[in-house]
Amino acid sequence: MRKLNLSINKLFPAAARRVEILRELRKNWASIVGPTLVRHSFPSVLGVNTITVAVEDQNTANMITKMKGNIRRALTSRDGYEADENFTLKVVIGVPLKIKKAETKRANSDIEVDEEEVRQYMQGAPETLPEDINYAISHLKIFLEKKFTQGSER
Repeated sequence: MRKLNLSINKLFPAAARRVEILRELRKNWASIVGPTLVRHSFPSVLGVNTITVAVEDQNTANMITKMKGNIRRALTSRDGYEADENFTLKVVIGVPLKIKKAETKRANSDIEVDEEEVRQYMQGAPETLPEDINYAISHLKIFLEKKFTQGSER
């Protein structure tokens, strides 16, 4: 039996190129929209002759909409992206993905699991369960209980 290797880049070269262009655009977003707007906007999807930008609020949406020409020029200066006069800029109001990840990321290090509690949970496990798996499951169960109990108290 022969192995079949499918390359997405070879099957869909234009789409793969847009992914690369979007990646570069995200890196250079501040130079296109400026330091103020970069904190409140994020280019999220690059399609054929269209781009979607996520923004935090209506004020940012209005400013980004006015920058359609700058965004189009920045895109067409990148190799392989073609945008004509029908280029569309879609602005979506909501927390941009990049900002949302940074704000919602919470450290789990403030949750401590006591070894004695783990040993107590381990006692009720079946005899056939390996000790290391028993320990991991018991530890995880206590961690999750504490995490969700903490979250509901806030």
